[in-house]
Parts: sequence; C-alpha cells; structure tokens
Amino acid sequence: MKNFFIALFLFIIFSNSSFACALLQVPIGTPVNSAKNTFAFLSEHKPEFYGEYISARYVVPAQEYCEGANLQNSDLELIVHDNMVVKISIMSNYSEIKNEVYEFVRTRIGEPGEDVQKDDWVGIKDLSVGSLIMIYGKTKLRGEILEVLEITSNEMEKYTTYEEIIDVFG
Repeated sequence: MKNFFIALFLFIIFSNSSFACALLQVPIGTPVNSAKNTFAFLSEHKPEFYGEYISARYVVPAQEYCEGANLQNSDLELIVHDNMVVKISIMSNYSEIKNEVYEFVRTRIGEPGEDVQKDDWVGIKDLSVGSLIMIYGKTKLRGEILEVLEITSNEMEKYTTYEEIIDVFG
C-alpha cells in the first residue's frame, strides 16, 4: 500500500505541466519497448547483443528530452539491462556553466540544499523516495566540476554498478 501512495505522489508531481519532463516520465524498470516511445534512440537497442552480465549505456543531449529545463550543456545517460531501463542520469561537466543540474533538481525534484550551490562544495545529497534512489552530487575531476543526478531503484541498482557496462554509439 505504501508503494502505491509513493507511486501516486510521484505521478501527481511529475504529471503536473510545470514539472513535466519526458526523461522523468519513464519509470526505472520500464521495458525498452515502452521506453522507446520517449527515447527514440532505444529503437535501435538490440538486446541479443548483451548477455546476462552486460548493460548498455546510451549518452545523448539532455535538452532533447526535457524542453524548457535549461539543460543545454548536460547529457542524459540511460542504462539498459535485460531489456529494461535501469538508470537515468543527467550530467554536466562544464565549469563555466554552474549549477545547471542543480537548477533542474531544485525545480523538478526538490531542493537538495542551498550549500550545494557554492563553488567549492563537493559531495552528494540523497533525494530518494521509497525504493526510488535519486542522488545529486558534485565532484572535481581533472580540475573541472562534474555535476550529476542519478535515478535508479533498489531493485535495479545492481545492474548499474556490478555489471559490465558497454557504451552504445549511433
């Protein structure tokens, strides 16, 4: 019953037109056949190329999947395992464009805290709800700030960390 209320709450929040964003409309665990209605690039996904221990990673411009979200400098990363969406991430590593992913998280998911806006802040904020894992983070990589939002679930997380992940191009 608790999961029903969490799902209902998320549906109400994300179906509100001010929060509507295609990349947030595909639940973790959605079969590729359904997800390709939102993510056209999944039409080319060939599940027979991946075995039991291999996940496919697609990286595309995030702006294409969330109009009006000001994600021009961010990428959408989508991981598929066993013909299901197991992780959706938004990443930005443009130091000259600050807090792009933060602004997306703040307006579409929830406030991760004002401290994360500071130039010197690095770390993670857990925004999870029920079994839906949502992590916002910033780290320094080669002198640049990498800003990330990762969305997965308790059930699907294992396919994003322990599996071999292959980048899919084209």
